[in-house]
Amino acid sequence: MKVIFLDIDGVLNTTRTKNPRKLPYVVEKPLVRRFKALARKTRARVVLISTWRYDPAGLFSARHHGIPFHDRTPDLPHQPRRDEIMAWLKAHPQVARYAVIDDDDDDLDGLPLFQPNPREGLTASLAHAVAHFLAGKRTKDRRRSAPVRMVRRAINALRRHPG
Repeated sequence: MKVIFLDIDGVLNTTRTKNPRKLPYVVEKPLVRRFKALARKTRARVVLISTWRYDPAGLFSARHHGIPFHDRTPDLPHQPRRDEIMAWLKAHPQVARYAVIDDDDDDLDGLPLFQPNPREGLTASLAHAVAHFLAGKRTKDRRRSAPVRMVRRAINALRRHPG
């Protein structure tokens, strides 16, 4: 089984997403279409790692926007997202290959992270890289550079980024 661990904010919406009413849980339709095509092409199961996963309104919105997901990682308060992913993987030993798509790196060292720029979200190039990785045609992930990740961590800590 192949799995895509999916964050939503910064992946299926961006810092530029139009949201005049300042509503929570918005996405950009082109980014959702791109992700749905990736999920179809790879035949991967999608597991939510987004903070949307533990809010009933977030789960409703994910379904409403047509985000294809099969499961969600457990909520382990005060632990990094990496631990939530590892707990899910431990409970699902049949996973052969997986990729994490997240604009943040929340202690995701050692995991195959494909990290979009939160101003752009899931680009065609990044989706292509994920597809090739899940197919075994690529061995490297696509994380942003170490200095960029360090600055993003500092900004997220200051803004208390929810994930």
